[in-house]
Order: sequence, then structure tokens, then C-alpha cells
Amino acid sequence: MKPSLFLLCLAFLSMIGTLPVTGQSVIHENAPLAPEKSTCIFRVDMSQWAGLGKFNAASDSLFVIGTFNNWAGSDKLTMDSLSGMTYKITLQLDSLATEQFKFTINHDPARTETLNGGNRFFRVPTHPMTMNYHFNNYDTATVPVTFKCHMAYQLKKERFNKNTDYLDIAGNMNNGGAYDLLYPLTNDSNYSITMNISRAAFTASVLTDFKFRINGSWNTAEFPNGGPNRTFQVADTVSGHVNLVDVWYNNQDPSVPVPPIAYDVIIQGPMINDTAVSGAYSYEDVNGDKEGNTRYKWYYADDNIGTNLTLLAADTTISMVLKDTVVGKFLVFEVTPYAVTGSFLIGQPVRAFSVDKVGGVGIRELSGLNVPIYPNPVREILNFDLRKRIDRIEVYNILGQNISRIDVVSLDKATMNTSGLLPGIYLVKFTKGEKYSFSKFIKQ
Repeated sequence: MKPSLFLLCLAFLSMIGTLPVTGQSVIHENAPLAPEKSTCIFRVDMSQWAGLGKFNAASDSLFVIGTFNNWAGSDKLTMDSLSGMTYKITLQLDSLATEQFKFTINHDPARTETLNGGNRFFRVPTHPMTMNYHFNNYDTATVPVTFKCHMAYQLKKERFNKNTDYLDIAGNMNNGGAYDLLYPLTNDSNYSITMNISRAAFTASVLTDFKFRINGSWNTAEFPNGGPNRTFQVADTVSGHVNLVDVWYNNQDPSVPVPPIAYDVIIQGPMINDTAVSGAYSYEDVNGDKEGNTRYKWYYADDNIGTNLTLLAADTTISMVLKDTVVGKFLVFEVTPYAVTGSFLIGQPVRAFSVDKVGGVGIRELSGLNVPIYPNPVREILNFDLRKRIDRIEVYNILGQNISRIDVVSLDKATMNTSGLLPGIYLVKFTKGEKYSFSKFIKQ
């Protein structure tokens, strides 16, 4: 079962603190949504660059060039009244566009930001945003940290498209996600960003805590399903130390031996007594080792988090037939991936839980609901003799796929036109509050 986006964000943000950052986006919360254009304020502190003798407020002008103005340059940035050496400009940019830019002095290529050879990348939000920078990321109150992520394996597996997708970083150094993106290096499977992190961060021995994400989504973040965050200890650069994080996305480096993994584990089939269900999953080995004798186990539990987990010892295959033992319980399917050869033959077990409890079939069920259906077999109109209030009627095929939902508008009866169904066996789920029962019918 995959957690929702909200739960992933909540779990991640509960693990991270707040780390002061200079040169990153500051998001104005509760700002009104803009469906087409967003107000973006660019602020750049020139005080330390001027202190190096590289900028003269009396004779120099500052501009921003980028994809949003075809690299032709903007109007001059104006002095911010709140700070004598901070300049700003307000631009209306397309919401959700991915943009690149740099600051330049007098449009002089020799006096344009270098940024380790790259551009600044950011994702335009759907609300007003102020972004604060130091020219060329030079700020003695902070230290630069370069984050590099290799995407070659994700490109190979078609999980990342360099033409349409982008890569960002989310952590306690940018409040769980910024609009500054990693940019591709010369080898376009490698992406990088340099961020300025406050010296207070490493003097207090606070770990930088983060993950990389594809397209800014927690659904595509590294190490899904509650996996660990990355950590990095920032160090001072006075002695020439370079803060560099150099990793592969999801740690999937084909040159490093790793165990195989199983993912997208699910249970297929109706959760009904005396019916067959099967497990399904995807196998992957970063090193290319083929799948061997992968092991399967089936359990039942009182809920979908594994309370009172009980092994069904006799069931060691990918399929099983549900029996009375599991009626009223949640079913659990476990996969332990095995490779044929390689340095690591056995991966970690992964489990999937059924959405609903296993139910019985007929008119005397867990809930005591008595819902006769007729005619059975049926050719066209199927009747439901409700006899008592039913909240919802749902129809499933034998694979457990929901194919129809019937709105109950009467207290005593409901009908369904089955003429569009293929011949075969179907299941009907009757729900009242938290109680439910199942019945079968045959479509001729």
C-alpha cells in the first residue's frame, strides 16, 4: 500500500527541523492563487561583492537574464529601500514554468555570475514569491554546499525524462522543498545545485536532512514508503574544504553491488471466502542480476498495519484460496526477492495489505445483511431485495476490479442492467455503515 502525498509530507517534515539558509526561496504562505501569472520578486545582496571591489553602486547597474526574457536582460534592478546594497526587480512569470537565470553587472559576460558553470534553476509557483540571493552565491556568513545527483539509471528505466522532467531537493535547509532546481551538468545524466547554508548550521552540529525529488513530488521522492532521509554534516570552508554531496538517485548505482528489490506489491482478486487471490509485484536488480527463487508468504492480521500478524504457514506460493480462517481479517502478502547470482542474492521483504477485510459469500455474512438477488443466473435486469436500509451497492469482476456502483434510492429494492457485462461470475458488495456482505451472480 502506498501512503498518500499528505502522509509522506507529514512523515518527512516531522523528522526535520529548521535550518537557516541564505540565497534560497522564501515562500509567502496563504498568498492568493494565480491561475496564469505569478509575481516573482528577485532580491540580490551586492554588499559583499562590492566589498571585494567588484561592484560600484555609483557606476554599475545590475540586471537579470534568463529563459523568461530570452537571455536578453531585464530592466535595471533598483535599490531596495530596506537595504542599501540589496537590489530587486519584480517580474510576472508563467505559473509552474521551469526557468533558468543569472544576475549580470552591466551585461558584461566577464561580470556575470559563474555559479560553478551553471545557471540558477527554479520552478515558478502559483502564488507570489520572493527569492533572496547573494551575487555569485558569495556570502561570508554562509558556506556553499554542492548537491550532485546522478540520474543515469532513472533515465535508463524511463523514470526520468531529461526533456520534460526536473529534479529538486527538499529538506530542512529549505523548509521541506524550494523552487530552486538542480541543473544538468555537461553530462546531462548528472544534476547539481549549490546552496548557501548558514554557518550556524554546522557550528551547532546540525545535520542537513533532505531527499531528491522528481518534479517536486513526494510520490516520486527517493526512498518511498517511509524510507530514510539523506543526511549531511556541513563543514567550514575556510581551510579549503569543499562541501559536496555526490550520490545516485535512490542510491541506484549499477557499479555498486546491492540486493534486489521488490516494489509495487499488491494483492489481486476479491477478498471473499472460497475464492482465489494472488500476489503481484515488480522485481528489480540495479546490477542486472536475474530473478531467482523469490519467496512468498501469506499472513492475516486484525488491521492493515499488521496487528496480531499470523502466518499462514501452508501458503508459500504466489496464489492462495481464502478459507474460513481469514474471514473477518486483513490479508497480507509478503515478497522476499531473490537473485540468481550476484554479490547480494536476497533483498528485503516487502508486504502488501488488503484494503478490506476478507468476507464470506451468501446471505448469512459477517454483518448479518440479508440481500437476496434474482434472477441468478441473469441475462439483463438483476434485482436486489434490500428488506433493510443499504447505503451502497458495488459490483466487482472476478479479479476484484470495481466495475459498477449502484445508487440506492429506495428503501426496499434496487436494480441493475447487466446487458453490458461479459458472461461470467461477478461479486456484489452490500455496505451499511461499517458492515458489509458479498453475494455472487452469474451473467449469461
